[in-house]
Order: sequence, then structure tokens, then C-alpha cells
Amino acid sequence: MLTEALLYLLTPCPRWARRAGYLRESIAIGARCNRRKKDWAGHLTNSKNAVLHAAGLCGRKRRAVVLGSGHGFDLPLEALAATFGRVDLVDTVHPLGLRLRARQHRGVSLIEADVTGRDGPRPAYPADTDLIVSLNLVSQLGVAPGIDAADREIMRSRHMAETLSLGCVACVIGDIERRELRHGESEPEMVSINWLSPAGRPEPLEIREWRWPVAPFGEIASTLDVSTTVRAAIWA
Repeated sequence: MLTEALLYLLTPCPRWARRAGYLRESIAIGARCNRRKKDWAGHLTNSKNAVLHAAGLCGRKRRAVVLGSGHGFDLPLEALAATFGRVDLVDTVHPLGLRLRARQHRGVSLIEADVTGRDGPRPAYPADTDLIVSLNLVSQLGVAPGIDAADREIMRSRHMAETLSLGCVACVIGDIERRELRHGESEPEMVSINWLSPAGRPEPLEIREWRWPVAPFGEIASTLDVSTTVRAAIWA
């Protein structure tokens, strides 16, 4: 708790993002990842491999843009920095650990922006972008209180359309199903999350899927186990 309190005080963060709870949420995710290293290892490796595969499909490697960079646990930042002339990491909060990693590479930039556009303008993507990555972001859009299902679908569809609008190689990683299993119940509660194919957009070149044990029993509550199915879709 002391470490999390210090991170809350020391992490640079826009006031609006702090008020909205984004910094608190970011710190909580980092702490959970540290507690669940073994449980999360497969998910983090699969995410990195999907991004690396997409990067390998790029004919030119001028700039990579990563939306929802977060802590970068699931991002092969060093490999991207060595491959692309520029790497832009876009998120509302850039944790201290990621800031330290970014400083080791001259071509890496940190961009503070709300990629949902709900609390401010969405970032403009540079014309020299050869790879765009949406990193475990699309399924989280619109999950805040006060946003109904219809608005969530609009936000996700808009995010997908904008991510694919550049015509460059795109890699979108996000949950497509969430499972909540409670002690004493034989079947989990399932929630599907549809984000794959906006109207009029091409089908992905490749799809990969895996299970992510987000919060096993005892993490959120002693009687609750939460896991998701993650999909990585690649357009080229």
C-alpha cells in the first residue's frame, strides 16, 4: 500500500486523468501484474509475439504508434525501438517504469492523450505511421459508469475504424469474452465483447486467441475467479 501511495504522488499525470481515476487504476493494474506474474506470463508473451509478428509485416519501418501502452508489460518496446525510426506510446497515464524504459531509446516518445475522445480530442496519427497497435484497449472502451451498451458499441466501432483508417499494418489486441466464476457455481457467467469487424472494413489477415487468467480466486475476492479470452487481430 505504501508503494502504491508513493506511485500515486510521484507519477506525472494530467489533472483530468487523475480526477477521472485513470492514475489509480493504472497503479492497481501494475500491482496486480506484480502479484500475478506466473498467471499473466502467457498473456504477456502472446501479446508481445503478436505485436512482433505485425511489425515483421511492415514493408517500411518509419514509425510505430501504440495506443493504450499502459505499463508496457505486454509490449516489446525494446524490439520496436530497435526496428522503427520512431515509436509513439499513447495513453492517459505513463507509469514510471515505462518512462524509465522509454528514456533508454532516443526514438521513443510519450504522448498523453485520451484515445477514446471522451475527455478530450483524440490524437492525430502521423502520416508516416507504418504500424499501429491497439494494446488491450478496445474492449475497455466505455466500461466507465454512466456509459450504456449502445455508446460502448459506438466507441469501439469508432476506435476500430480510426485504427484501420491509415491503411498501414494494424494489430488490435483485446478481450472478446469475460468469464466470472463464483465458488459453489458450476458454470461461469459469460460476457461477449464484439469489436472485430466494423462495417465496410476488411477482414484481418490473421487472428490469434488465448486465455488470460486476469484475477484468480483470492485476487479480487476469495469467492471470485475472473478470466478472459483475448484476441489479437492483424491487418496488413
